[in-house]
Amino acid sequence: MTVVPIVERELRMQARLLFTYWLRVLGAGVLLATSVFFGADEGFGFESGSQLFGHLNAALFWSIWLLVPVLPADCISREKREGTLGLLFLTPLRGSDIVLAKGFVHGLRALTLWLAVLPILMIPFPLGGLTWKEAALATTTDFSCLCWALAAGILASAMAKTWARSVVLAYLFGVCCFLAFAYFHGAILAPLRFGPFYQYVVEPHHQLLWMGLLGSRNPGWLLSVIPVNEHGQLLKADAMTAAASVLVLLAVIIIAARRLETSWQERPPSVWRLRWERTMCTPVLWVGFFRRWLRRKLERNPIGWLEQRTWSGRLVTWGWFAVMVSLYSVAFTGPGIGRAFQALQNLMAWLLIVSLAASAAGSFRRERETGVLELLLVSPLSETQIIHGRLKGLWGQFLPALVMLLSVWIYFARFFAWQQNLRQIEFCVTSFLSLPVIGLYFSLRQSNFISAALYTIFFGLVVPTGLPMILMTLVDISPYRFIGAGDALQFLHLVVRLTQSQGMAISLQIGLAAYFGRRLNRDLARRNFAFSHSA
Repeated sequence: MTVVPIVERELRMQARLLFTYWLRVLGAGVLLATSVFFGADEGFGFESGSQLFGHLNAALFWSIWLLVPVLPADCISREKREGTLGLLFLTPLRGSDIVLAKGFVHGLRALTLWLAVLPILMIPFPLGGLTWKEAALATTTDFSCLCWALAAGILASAMAKTWARSVVLAYLFGVCCFLAFAYFHGAILAPLRFGPFYQYVVEPHHQLLWMGLLGSRNPGWLLSVIPVNEHGQLLKADAMTAAASVLVLLAVIIIAARRLETSWQERPPSVWRLRWERTMCTPVLWVGFFRRWLRRKLERNPIGWLEQRTWSGRLVTWGWFAVMVSLYSVAFTGPGIGRAFQALQNLMAWLLIVSLAASAAGSFRRERETGVLELLLVSPLSETQIIHGRLKGLWGQFLPALVMLLSVWIYFARFFAWQQNLRQIEFCVTSFLSLPVIGLYFSLRQSNFISAALYTIFFGLVVPTGLPMILMTLVDISPYRFIGAGDALQFLHLVVRLTQSQGMAISLQIGLAAYFGRRLNRDLARRNFAFSHSA
């Protein structure tokens, strides 16, 4: 079979990536952390296996939807960028063979995440209260999620050429597939009798969505709300969902193959695309001022100018600003602003911070792939100027949205819990200043965007905010509580109280940013980055 060499080539390529191995460590670590926190809150008591299994399956469920869509997102678009797709079509391979081989390899890669957490999922069985029906429902549901998430990534890779566009499309298609899977799963489960569930959700489309979502996250909930005599029908319904998910994946592979066969050749832009770019993306107002502004930015900060020289780069800045204006307009004109203000502010702040971390983690990726980074390093600019220029560019991209967020937050904070909002505002500002530094370091050290983004979020957000929770958990399960070592326990509580303060979290962020900033300058000076290792 001519498809076997493609599978072998892709397997070797993915086996060389360090993130392939760290993916399994990440999945197992998330489930182990979930088990530890469950034990600290609920305790590993008798008949607690069902509750622990529900928490573990929920963590695995969300991990699949967060990680799997982006795994195959660049498998076909990379072939387009490197010009090797035409060489593959010179062989007897067809578009369906290429897409099927790529999908098989990345499906196998995603399956390793599932297999790596399998030993941890066995922990609830000795605790009791867990039946084989819950395990079977969780297995079929997670397999269905894998199929839908893979379909989103494969379709995005077939429709895009650049890496950034393929990742964005993968997550957009992932959201659409998530909603479609929830509705479809709810429609399959709808004929079953759900007891008191319908008295809480009245609208029919909300019933299907929440039935599918809750049934996917917590199989024990399904078994508890459905009569025992219908458990067999429930297992058949989940099996039907898994079979339909496989059919959806095959249909997406066929669609991606047809798209690939018609778009693999380099063609000039269509007349419609040129007209659209000329109409929508060409400045027509204050053209002279706009050119002087770009020329001034080029002269003062040429590294930051690289981030905003195109309309797509400037779209990030004003797109976030437009999103916040729209959300605030809807929120302030609706009822109940006092109750929704805090939730809205926290949501937008975290979305902005995570988006900034992702932009910083992928900042130097394009320069490493195209060789521009080597040209920058031999230019008259020093390493410090390159770092400062890129940091100013990243801060400038998100500055308008951050100014609006903080202005509204500070204005309304005096009406809604001023002290709590003040601490959150300080943490948001510190994250805005420190995350780009950490992200730039990992964008050079990691050849894979996912690993760079996860490292940035871990060291920039998880470590400062999660350290108090970990210490408190260690104190709760500490053996000193049972042997009467009061002095040691008081010392541990003192450490926890110190680290729980907002100032400690901010100090940790500043310290980590300073540490990674020094290492970033040293690695640039020594030409020690991921591209040189892969070469």
